[in-house]
Amino acid sequence: MLSSSAWRPFPRYLAEPEPAEETEEVTPYEHDLIVRYAIVGIFVILATASLALTKTVAMPVVAGVIFGLVLGPLVDWLVRYGVPQHAAAAMVVLLFIGLLFGAVGVLAVPVAGWSDQAPAMLAAFESKLAGVFAFMDEFKRGIASMTGKGAELSVSQGNPLFDIALTSSTAAGGLLIFVATVYFWLATRRHLKARVLRLCLGRDARRSAGSFFEEIEARVARYFGLVTVINFGMGVLTMAIAWMAGLPFPLFWGALAFLLNYLAFIGPVVVAVLLLAGALIDAPTLLAALWPAAAYYVFHLIEGNAVTPVFVGNRLTISPFLVFIAFIFWLWLWGPIGAVLSTPIVIVGMVAQEEFARYRREKASAEAGEQAATA
Repeated sequence: MLSSSAWRPFPRYLAEPEPAEETEEVTPYEHDLIVRYAIVGIFVILATASLALTKTVAMPVVAGVIFGLVLGPLVDWLVRYGVPQHAAAAMVVLLFIGLLFGAVGVLAVPVAGWSDQAPAMLAAFESKLAGVFAFMDEFKRGIASMTGKGAELSVSQGNPLFDIALTSSTAAGGLLIFVATVYFWLATRRHLKARVLRLCLGRDARRSAGSFFEEIEARVARYFGLVTVINFGMGVLTMAIAWMAGLPFPLFWGALAFLLNYLAFIGPVVVAVLLLAGALIDAPTLLAALWPAAAYYVFHLIEGNAVTPVFVGNRLTISPFLVFIAFIFWLWLWGPIGAVLSTPIVIVGMVAQEEFARYRREKASAEAGEQAATA
């Protein structure tokens, strides 16, 4: 029989050491921490389910509150000049509704014109991109031959305007809830803030809650103000590109770029594809139709990587990964409107976390000072 020393050159034959017995128990602090995280996880799951089930009501309410945060400084400016709070809120809401109806009236003719051009755009796609479609058909047949299943690649022939008309009652109800939320938030937000502050126990908690409300309004208003100015500039550039490319109704393209630039990631891609489709109608070749979409996307890359970070600043800078995750989550939960609201919601969450962390630091430093004074 071989001795144990003979087995030493072959470490894989050595007996594995027995694991040491865990003698440490979970401390009460660790147990409380686990329970706390579990409760937070359960709350997040239930909140997500509730927001999905109450989408028809929750989405316009959240949008109205965020829009109210943006318009809050304007109402405060009117109040400082002696206008009552409710009257100032009504004036701001009526101004917003007037601008909305004015934009619809100006863009009605271009939108109707491009709706009539939709069949021509599809025909141009089929003729100019026949090679691409043939490659997709070959790829589909290859996948079907390998898997034994048909892969249906079809484009919906339905009219989006017809789909919108089918849900007009829901859209009208959501718009009414949105407008009412904006008005009541602007008219009563000072009283609401005062009542919330009364619920805070202690002077430090009330001061932290007050600064939380003020910081939220300042950051969200600044974010939307700067983004609106930048999107307006993108709309003007897109209108100039459409005019130079000879596309009809350049104002339509400018308004489309202005609105869809609020929709991160997806909006600029949609504008570029539509510019390509519009240019394909009269362009002799595919290469001649590419330059409007390419020029727009180059301007968008400059805006997204140079202009917006410079003007928005460090205080509103958010991790691109966090923006992307929030965009995907709210797009899945609430659709395009949720995607537009994703960044403001992230800003509100960041402000809440910063104010809560600052409150805890101040409280900890105050307790340390009291202990040092009593020592």
